[in-house]
Amino acid sequence: MQKNYRILIILFAAITGTLFFQSCSKDDNPIDEPAKEVVPKETQKVTQFAIDVLQDVYLWSSTIKSVDVTKIKDPVAMVDSIRYSADRWTSLTDDAKGLTDSFAGEGTSYGYSLGVYLFSNTSNQCFAVVQFVYPGTPAEKAGMKRGDLILQMNRTDITTSNYYDLFYSSSVTLGMAALNGNVISLNNKTISLTAVSMYQEPVNTYKVINKGSSKIGYLFYTDYTLKSHEKLLEVLQSFKASGVTDVILDLRYNLGGYSLTSQILSSMLAPASVVSGKQIFLKQIWNDDYTAYWKKQGEDLDEYFSYTYNYEDEDSKKVNLSVESANLNLSRLFVLVSGNTASASEATITGLSPYIKVTTIGEQTAGKYCGGIVFTPDDIYETPDAALKNWGIYTMVYRYADKNGNTACMPDGFKPDYEVADDPFDRYAMGDEAEPLLAKAIQLITGESVTTKAAVSLFRPKSVDKAISRKGALNNKLIELPGRYKLNKENQSPAR
Repeated sequence: MQKNYRILIILFAAITGTLFFQSCSKDDNPIDEPAKEVVPKETQKVTQFAIDVLQDVYLWSSTIKSVDVTKIKDPVAMVDSIRYSADRWTSLTDDAKGLTDSFAGEGTSYGYSLGVYLFSNTSNQCFAVVQFVYPGTPAEKAGMKRGDLILQMNRTDITTSNYYDLFYSSSVTLGMAALNGNVISLNNKTISLTAVSMYQEPVNTYKVINKGSSKIGYLFYTDYTLKSHEKLLEVLQSFKASGVTDVILDLRYNLGGYSLTSQILSSMLAPASVVSGKQIFLKQIWNDDYTAYWKKQGEDLDEYFSYTYNYEDEDSKKVNLSVESANLNLSRLFVLVSGNTASASEATITGLSPYIKVTTIGEQTAGKYCGGIVFTPDDIYETPDAALKNWGIYTMVYRYADKNGNTACMPDGFKPDYEVADDPFDRYAMGDEAEPLLAKAIQLITGESVTTKAAVSLFRPKSVDKAISRKGALNNKLIELPGRYKLNKENQSPAR
């Protein structure tokens, strides 16, 4: 098995061993020592694969030290423990294909996004609330809507130990509930769902809102997927044809996706002069060694606004896309955000901000300021070992910055210009003009307040720490196109 190293390879210090001697007593009675647990060779190879990637192309490669692969029993846990302290995203997986499928917005799912909450700090019992549903999915067909409460699953309580079954089981029967004051109780309604394999359309809700002289385009967008480009183009073309003067981009549940999609969407929103002039959208800042290597190779690490895009999608299909007919030539943009606004969503705000006034409304964003690539053994070894089949590592390789080199969402995300709590317990549908975040944006555009239909809920439960919200979500991921960057293959040395 051969590994492809860069020309600028880091020299590793030799590890010296120390011998310890033990004298025997006069009786010299032998003592049986317990047999040492041997880490399987396959596991050692997986550990070495992860270390090879992290010491090479990782944004914080200088922090990764060599490890004794014979002592690592759990390579996945090892990566979590040795990644840079600010890095919450780099991860090792034994299902690289499943991971890349999720990047495409595809997978087996019920088609809902849920918030999962604790009843108290002293109990592991949970309940869930529907944040939104994808169109055409089992959840939508069953009539599920934003604000619906789930108290039981298959006639058992939902806990921190089993709530994953709300997303990863093949079928489920949900015990629905009602909120009265601060009390949640079953309402004698059940919903049975069977998961199906599907593409979950991220261009979820869109409409034109007419308010006096203002024509406002509202778009609720949930994932930056390559397959969403045509739908985004169609929607923004319709906004342009309708004479839209302002756009409200709802990214409150958009956890990220492809960097190219962020670039394409931004090119449809930005001033025409910026796009036609192909000005810088984002800069990529890699580790020192790779920055030097790309410079030597003549690789341009800047991303540019453009009307035309030629790329290969996840299926290696060549795509030629023109977005000029959808460019809205905006001078300002209103973005709805929350703690679930991450990565490619934050990159969109970052890249557009030097050119137009971007007003954020909602809650502080996630603070995912890095771009990553999924590396498989094929990417770094000439002859990958069969033991590494299906393994991959999603690795942070660069920090993104605006045209001036600034990353305003680093390290803790964007603090909103106007703080408004996202509250699915109010049961307002996405796009309802009385929904608090949207209502605030409309007020800022028109100068007129929007009358709400109900009092704002005072119910504020504690969410489960690091809870997932939906299967297949592009959680905190900013992803490069497959094959965009090739590691240097000039130097080869035997794998350790």
